[in-house]
Amino acid sequence: MLKEQWQLIISGIWDRFTPERIQTLLTDLIASAVVLAATYLIIKILSHILDRTLKETNHQPDIVSRPGGTAPPEDESDGQQRPISDNFIRSARAFLKTLLFYGGYFIAGIIILEIFNFKIISADDLKSLGARLLKIIGVFLGAKLTINLGQLAIKQIFANRIKDNFMENRRAQTLEVLLRSVLTYIIFFLAGLMILEIFSVNTSAILASAGILGLAIGFGAQNLVKDIISGFFILFEDQFNVGDFVETAGVVGTVEEIGLRTCKIREWTGQLHVIPNGEITRVTNYNRGQMMAVVTVGIAYEEDIDQALEVLRQECASAASDMDAILDMPQVQGVTDLAESSVNIRTIAPTIAGEQWAVERELRRRFKYALERAGIEIPYPKRVLYQRNAEGHQLTITQD
Repeated sequence: MLKEQWQLIISGIWDRFTPERIQTLLTDLIASAVVLAATYLIIKILSHILDRTLKETNHQPDIVSRPGGTAPPEDESDGQQRPISDNFIRSARAFLKTLLFYGGYFIAGIIILEIFNFKIISADDLKSLGARLLKIIGVFLGAKLTINLGQLAIKQIFANRIKDNFMENRRAQTLEVLLRSVLTYIIFFLAGLMILEIFSVNTSAILASAGILGLAIGFGAQNLVKDIISGFFILFEDQFNVGDFVETAGVVGTVEEIGLRTCKIREWTGQLHVIPNGEITRVTNYNRGQMMAVVTVGIAYEEDIDQALEVLRQECASAASDMDAILDMPQVQGVTDLAESSVNIRTIAPTIAGEQWAVERELRRRFKYALERAGIEIPYPKRVLYQRNAEGHQLTITQD
């Protein structure tokens, strides 16, 4: 019984390997080899065409060719800015070559399966798939080109504004990076929706769901949205910069970092405050324009006011010549208050921004020594006691 089964199997195998079948198999194998060879040659030729067509034009400057081995100036080596950058050309070339390689061998595999009478995909389905792939490639390349053009326009706008001193360099760079990122995300989001439309996906429902989700997130993260919007206007309106000495949200200190959500301010005693931008409603900036050092000095009622004014004027002239932080001659404005135990005289001096406190400290030191040299008393609190002796006479005892 077993012998008969083996004979049936062997006879079936011999029936399949008839000369006609062997000839057909060899013909199919030769045709498959021809398809693979043709695919390889076509891929090589098209890759060479892509390398010649999509070639960078912004090469590195030849250092040796210039006298002294120096590189050419930036404007000579870079040339004019082009809407299609070398990075975009390299990315597009690599993408097309990858697509050509896998797509070519995929089509070759389908043809070989057709040669061996294996039906994987019909001609109509293959045509539809190819059309969709071409549309996706077009959307991708169009999105990249649009992003490059938009980023170039943003860069040019901010470059012109910096050149015209319309805004400072740090703020312009921050806003430029922000706008370029927003542009990139928007374009890629729209490109993703177009690709979904190519595959017959209902993007209207996706947009509606995204709108509802965004609304819910907006209600749940009102403070976050408020901080980001406030941070954008802080940067756009140039309310303060890194390094400025400001007073805001109950904090006085030097700005160390400005972000879209928070600002970091360090007090002069070392504490670092991280303040959400939504809490910054009023800013006092001590670094915009020249500042004013204000010093008030009190003298005793018994002293000569005119002499004290002259002493202070002379000391102001000496301080103006010695201190670079004082921008103009300090002014002794005169008597500003008849206080309980002193006659107060005010002096002002225009200073460099941020140096007003140091100037005030130095002027107080100088005024104190100058008044002492002139014999003019600076009053301080005193206590007077009245007592009577045994005979009834009044004695006055003064205690400091």
